[in-house]
Amino acid sequence: MARFVTTVESTAPPKAAFDLVADFSNIMSWDPGVSSAERLDDGPLGVGSRFRVVSVFGPRRLPLEYEVLEWIAPSFAVLQASNRDFTSHDVISVARTPKGSAVTYDADLRLHGARRIFDLPLIAAFQVIGRRAGSGMRRELNKLG
Repeated sequence: MARFVTTVESTAPPKAAFDLVADFSNIMSWDPGVSSAERLDDGPLGVGSRFRVVSVFGPRRLPLEYEVLEWIAPSFAVLQASNRDFTSHDVISVARTPKGSAVTYDADLRLHGARRIFDLPLIAAFQVIGRRAGSGMRRELNKLG
């Protein structure tokens, strides 16, 4: 299992921060490890909403279909994607701060079956990927505040 957790404080209001980070149709704006993203359904965002996200891991492009499992706007969301290789479980929490907001992003990546032998290299790679995404999130959130 690889896990990356970061908290990004910014001057962005909580609702704007939540809308940017929890709506995965925006993920390309802040995560450089994503080559494309789109919403797959219509209507208000909430439990059951789905997104197609194409992540880049080295030379590979991995299409993932995320589903919203929990949605308490503008403060909490859980999204998950699974394929034959792994499950990605992402928890987003947004809190009001005196200067704006703090976004905590907790991403958990679990390899399935025999692929678990790659846990150790994945842990190191996921930290790099997570730090890049956290930097992009900070940059984009600061544009909102």
